[in-house]
Amino acid sequence: MQEAKDRKHDAFTFEYHLIDLLKMSNFSFAEKQAQKIENYKYSFNTRDFLLKNGLYIAIILVFIFLCIITPIKKNGLQLFTVNNILSIMQQASPRMFLALGVSGLIMLAGTDLSVGRMVGMGMTAATIIMHNGPNTGSVFGHVFDFSTMPVGGRILLALVVCVVLCTMFTTIAGFFAAKFKMHPFISTMANMLVIFGLVTYSTKGVSFGGIDQSIPGKIIPKVGGIPTIILWAVAAVVIVWFIWNKTKFGKNLYAVGGNPEAASVSGISVFKVTLGAFIMAGILYGFGSWLECIRMIGSGSAAYGQGWEMDAIAACVVGGVSFTGGIGKISGVVVGVLIFTALTYSLTILGIDTNLQFVFSGIIILIAVTLDCLKYVRKN
Repeated sequence: MQEAKDRKHDAFTFEYHLIDLLKMSNFSFAEKQAQKIENYKYSFNTRDFLLKNGLYIAIILVFIFLCIITPIKKNGLQLFTVNNILSIMQQASPRMFLALGVSGLIMLAGTDLSVGRMVGMGMTAATIIMHNGPNTGSVFGHVFDFSTMPVGGRILLALVVCVVLCTMFTTIAGFFAAKFKMHPFISTMANMLVIFGLVTYSTKGVSFGGIDQSIPGKIIPKVGGIPTIILWAVAAVVIVWFIWNKTKFGKNLYAVGGNPEAASVSGISVFKVTLGAFIMAGILYGFGSWLECIRMIGSGSAAYGQGWEMDAIAACVVGGVSFTGGIGKISGVVVGVLIFTALTYSLTILGIDTNLQFVFSGIIILIAVTLDCLKYVRKN
């Protein structure tokens, strides 16, 4: 079969070689497309195709199944309406910041287990600052009241505090990972425990209620029914894409992730790149927790964001960011976040228990990492 395929391809190549001599390489559009199609058919490998796209095909089939079964189970309710799609994108927007942050660490063959606790810490801090009047809870016994500040000042202060807190903790984890070659799994797990312990102890684990009702309308208003929080996520995607693809730091990130020893020999500071990736992650976590606080109109507590690190990591892996390091695209991260948010939203509409949703997420993660490992083994 392969011999017949080779003979057919050789005949096609010879035919176009003759056309090339006659036309002096002046091929028509149709002839150019025919060459591309023939080259694709000849080089196509079913195994490689399934390794690269098998998970996406399976997820598409799952969504088709959900679209069919939802109207049956929910009396004609359609799953992917315009309003539902906008709701999915609205929910995905803060999570996009988290996934973009952790993707840089996965690019370095690391991870971050403290993402969810960062969200809880940021949400708590932002709720305290943007709350209208004395807070419903206290921090180390002190009740804060920032209502004397202008609304714009409170919004800006909340953002700065969220970014500073998250960046401070990611920098600590990054320092240990870069300086002492500690695996990020350990340094970020330590962060996770410290953050949760500090926030829970200082606030007694209480929820801090809502924020000023006018704030969401100022930061993430709906324009023509479209939530502008999506624009924040789009801006983050564009900025991180630019950093990854158009800056020296981005190129160094790929180099260190692919082979830190070779990168070091070529003059790249592995310490600076690693620490820089953690600092960038902290900034993105701060923005994400701040936006989530505004989207949810407060409700900050130490427990908020539990398990979000798994969603962020899973979105990256499903999007093609490899745990082996040095492989990944921002477009893949975006697709991964949208897939996981849409899946969670769909299962919630169907009334699937939250605990069972964790089972679905776990299976997807397992399949994604398995395919990633198979691609790595095949490449080597």
